[in-house]
Amino acid sequence: MSESLQKQDKDFLSKISKCDKKSVEQCNDVVSSISKAIKNILTDKTAFNGPKKEINFNGFYGVVAKYNITDKKPLLIPLPLQDTHSVEIKLTLEALQQASGHNNDSSQYGVGRFLNSNLFPDEQNSSLLSDEVIAIELGSAVSDLTDNITITFYHADTLQENVRVKCAFWDLIQNGTKAIWNDSGCQTFGDKNKTVCSCNHLTYFAVLMNPNNITLSGSTLKALTYISYIGCGVSLFFLGVVLLMYFILWKQKSDDSITIHQSLCSALFLLNLTFLLNEWLASYNNDGLCQFIAALMHYSLLCTFTWFGIEAFHLYLLMIKVFNSYIKHYRMKLSLAGWGIPAVPVILSRSLNKYGKYSISTEQKSVSMCWLTEPAVLYFTIGYFAVLFLFNAVIFTNVTVMVVHLRRAKAPKKSISRRELHTVLGMACLLGITWGVMFFNFGPLQEPALYAFSILNSLHGFFLFLRYWNSAKTRRSTEKLDQTRTDTVLTSNPTSTVVNETGIETYFE
Repeated sequence: MSESLQKQDKDFLSKISKCDKKSVEQCNDVVSSISKAIKNILTDKTAFNGPKKEINFNGFYGVVAKYNITDKKPLLIPLPLQDTHSVEIKLTLEALQQASGHNNDSSQYGVGRFLNSNLFPDEQNSSLLSDEVIAIELGSAVSDLTDNITITFYHADTLQENVRVKCAFWDLIQNGTKAIWNDSGCQTFGDKNKTVCSCNHLTYFAVLMNPNNITLSGSTLKALTYISYIGCGVSLFFLGVVLLMYFILWKQKSDDSITIHQSLCSALFLLNLTFLLNEWLASYNNDGLCQFIAALMHYSLLCTFTWFGIEAFHLYLLMIKVFNSYIKHYRMKLSLAGWGIPAVPVILSRSLNKYGKYSISTEQKSVSMCWLTEPAVLYFTIGYFAVLFLFNAVIFTNVTVMVVHLRRAKAPKKSISRRELHTVLGMACLLGITWGVMFFNFGPLQEPALYAFSILNSLHGFFLFLRYWNSAKTRRSTEKLDQTRTDTVLTSNPTSTVVNETGIETYFE
């Protein structure tokens, strides 16, 4: 083995000198050459005498050894090296049997450490723990393991509290011209003194270091997951009921407000559906499928934000501007804005390959979902919502003040009624006011904000159902009493409504 590598040493040195962080193809040529040399020895059982052979040259340290598959035991392989932390690799019996094809009584394996992370440039310019990458070679492909292999990194120095580690493998994309660190099929465990990577396939593994102020506890992530899934499931059902009711009502009464409400519910329905399907589809480890569901969820989220803004704009025309507010082809223009504008950033993000596996870290491990992989796109999404939220908050405040003034004008000594309170809460649902909790997602407020956000917004569809049910109940009650105590009639356009002491809730039917 050593002779085989020594013959290629000069060639490797020449290739390494040409490799830099910007040339994925040249660096991959170096790594592939070393991997090929190891694989050639693995298929030649007479390449060395004795149980194992060590390899140590120019930034690469490895071991090639023999094992007996009939022992039916997992292999524990230490990789000690001076002046750095040690690494321990555990190859499970399933991995060994899969590599040997269940036929050979004995076989060989190769493991190694690349001590130069410049050989592994990636699109995110990631930082690697101790600037090293672990390679495992069994002579044939190993994947989809039920009993995962593990790689344990024992840290020479305790990890800082604000550092998050993530196990990943070097994944070549776009015909080998680009590369990313992909955590698909890997889980991360450990503490400040060690990090354990548990993976269901073999390739080049590394631990990425990303600054992160706060990491969720395992119990918190589990609780938030249950809350989100239960809430989204409940919302999905009741949004379906509301959409059915709106469809029936739309056939009886064509109205701009109903069309807008229906579109908002449709966007939320799609958002809840894609969220519930996300983890299940991510489990297939299909990059194309993961990118599709991530893009669809991003689109539905942006559509939801946009329809929140359209609700506020429509409310502004009806309740605040009132006069000279007629807009030609109003519904068509709103639909183009509500469903068309969100498509632009999604198409751009997809064309730039910004969707994929997104990791959420806990103190013990990290879990993945299909979502945005580029922080800049996520910041854009938050900024887009922030602009719409600011506009919605202004409209919400103005209309709430109108409700209070109407009450005081009719009955100065009487406090706000339950009906008017329901109107204000219903308006908050339509304008997405509860989503503003996300702005408190930092520092010591992070965990409470995450709980509040998960509860309020996973149940958003259910709250819209309650608003619809309450407004329908109010409408029936008003019709029975046959009361039309009108304070002001707005007749400026076909979308105008009546503002009376029953509240502005006429708009919220």
